[in-house]
Amino acid sequence: MKKRFKAKKKFKYRLVITPFLIIICIYLINYCLGKVRISLSNENIIELVFNSENKYSIDNVENKSVYNEIIGYLKENIFNNPVEMLKSELDLNYNNDKTNNNEIISFTYKEPNKNRIYIYSSHQGETYSMEYLENHNIVPDILMASHMLEEKLENLGINTIVEESDILSYMKENNLNHAGSYIASRKFLTEAMDKYKDIELFIDLHRDAATHKATYTNIDGKDCAKVLFVIGLENENYQKNLDIVTKINNIIDEKYPTLSRGIMKKQGVGVNGVYNQDLKENVILIELGGNENNIDEINNTTDIIAKVLEEYLNEKEEK
Repeated sequence: MKKRFKAKKKFKYRLVITPFLIIICIYLINYCLGKVRISLSNENIIELVFNSENKYSIDNVENKSVYNEIIGYLKENIFNNPVEMLKSELDLNYNNDKTNNNEIISFTYKEPNKNRIYIYSSHQGETYSMEYLENHNIVPDILMASHMLEEKLENLGINTIVEESDILSYMKENNLNHAGSYIASRKFLTEAMDKYKDIELFIDLHRDAATHKATYTNIDGKDCAKVLFVIGLENENYQKNLDIVTKINNIIDEKYPTLSRGIMKKQGVGVNGVYNQDLKENVILIELGGNENNIDEINNTTDIIAKVLEEYLNEKEEK
């Protein structure tokens, strides 16, 4: 499920971090020049900043525990450890070089982590069983599953993008029927390819139409939804797509033997046969469970698939 929330404490700390950085810089400059000595305690400085901002007053803080938490955080992470604060809060690389017995400390901007996986759904309207969610009137769908997988990948340090555009609306506006869903998704997929040059894997995530018996398994005591890979043979370069899918499927078979339903190769009348895999060799299609799987089973499978994709990307980097 897409991560929409940040840690509340860290958010509160960031609200007050800027004025403290200014105070620290002034203190260090004056101290080094030997012109001014600050004798205020940490608490005095914090109180002065709160009052000078004219937004917060210590006397008006309803929850004093919040104020005390901020003081504790600032003492630990800023006053007592300014270098670590600069590294974490400003997202900088810390360089500590020693030349001729002189210690030289410098900071450089970190290169942003590249985006590695892009998830979209040609059949964005596909839904799962409402079991456990019927009382809340929530219908779990493939977009929810995409965000679940995104979250698991992000937790493993793999930057992931989920396509948020309304593909169903685009189809309606352009008079595209169900068979035209790959025409619609192709538009957003090509745009993503132009925008995100670092993507290593484009995943078209689907939900299969199959019985629960065909799409259910239990892995290490957890109920899971099986996965199925689909390759279109009407792409003359399909072998490259197949090679990638085979590597991923082999990892699953080795570590989670009952999770995969295998690789389905499709062509001929009544099927798409390409699935936009002609655009790039790293475009793959995964059927995640079926219409009778519940959201718990989907969630458990996304845990596994994230780990499998991590292993695949690591092996790819090593080569």
